[in-house]
Amino acid sequence: MTSEIHINSIRGRLRWFRWRGAVLILVFLLGLVAFCGGAEASDRDVRSADFMAKVYYTLGLFVLGGLDLGVPVRGPMWARAMLWLVYFAAPAITTSALVEGILRAIRPDRFRLRQLRQHVVIAGCGRLAMLYLECLREAEPNTPVLIIDNRADNPHAQTAIERFRANVLIADVTSKPAIRMLRLKFAKRLVVLTGDDYINLDTATKAISIAPHLATQTLVHISDLRLLRVVEKAELLQQATKFNSYRRAAESLVDENLLPHFRKTDSGDIVVLAGFGRFGQSVLDQLQQHAAEKFSKVVIVDQQGDLQTMVFADQVGFQDGYEWHLLAENLQHPRTWQRVAEEIDGAGEEPVYILGSGDDSVNIRTALWLSRKYPKAKVLARCFRRSTFAEQISSECDFELVSTADLLLSSMNPKWLGSGVPR
Repeated sequence: MTSEIHINSIRGRLRWFRWRGAVLILVFLLGLVAFCGGAEASDRDVRSADFMAKVYYTLGLFVLGGLDLGVPVRGPMWARAMLWLVYFAAPAITTSALVEGILRAIRPDRFRLRQLRQHVVIAGCGRLAMLYLECLREAEPNTPVLIIDNRADNPHAQTAIERFRANVLIADVTSKPAIRMLRLKFAKRLVVLTGDDYINLDTATKAISIAPHLATQTLVHISDLRLLRVVEKAELLQQATKFNSYRRAAESLVDENLLPHFRKTDSGDIVVLAGFGRFGQSVLDQLQQHAAEKFSKVVIVDQQGDLQTMVFADQVGFQDGYEWHLLAENLQHPRTWQRVAEEIDGAGEEPVYILGSGDDSVNIRTALWLSRKYPKAKVLARCFRRSTFAEQISSECDFELVSTADLLLSSMNPKWLGSGVPR
């Protein structure tokens, strides 16, 4: 059994609780004023009772105490009218609270949250979170999972509920009420995978302060390589595991695809990086670290290349030992690839084309065109997940699909899915 729980509905119930408390106090005061003002009941001498007795009689009206007191029969008209109002309002307040309590008790989603123990908390419900959840279910099919995400219309939420039997809490992970509902003191692992690095770090820091045992059981995604290096050097969240999905995917790509290809060629290869976002920058970073003498030239093709190369130069740095050229052009424009051909003209070997933009369809279409134009070239097209159609096209047209999901899975530490997260 799984559920989707909205923090807004919980806040609404809290507001209603405060309003009902105010109404309860008002009705109680009205009843007490009526008794003190001279209103008398038919079956009990309330008028001659002392003040504390009148307080007791007034409280009794909330549990149908009027059945013992009788009905208002004597006293000033205003006092009797006020007492009649209290006779009806007080039991109504009690009944509404009782009904709401029963409804809350029988609601399975609220009951499940209260019963969560040894569960995994996942902050974020994007593609990376779904990938982790899929792997978690293979390793731990029965572990309770609680996902928190701030988007009520998240398309992945229903999949998480129906396919992976997860509880989904729709709330802002930075808010204190939402954090309290995660039951972190009873959780066994925290995985923070929202799309905002600072929210990830802040959430992990808050969670560990609430539940110190999660210090070694926390996995935090940091998409910004520079921020990741700063956090690692500063030893922030020292016991938690920090990772960058782009870097891990790039590590696997270089190790499994590019290095074996470079070993087969005699001269320094030319690498064309089409798309120089976080993935493309991570690939070049790994090439500089692990294949520094295997390539002689890099051609970067990205419409936002001026900015991206400045970011890379500042965060990572272009190393010596190879040339690099930037073409700030649209990947889909034919003129772009004419200019790429001019840049690599005269090369002894066909270049390696790595199509790593953030648009899978653009990558595959461009790879299809390049593989036909340069049948001897090594063409790799990045996509998040493989599809049957894309695999058929790549097989027929002789280019390779690079699934970042597959690369990340192959590099994922099994302990992230087991009894603990390594330091």
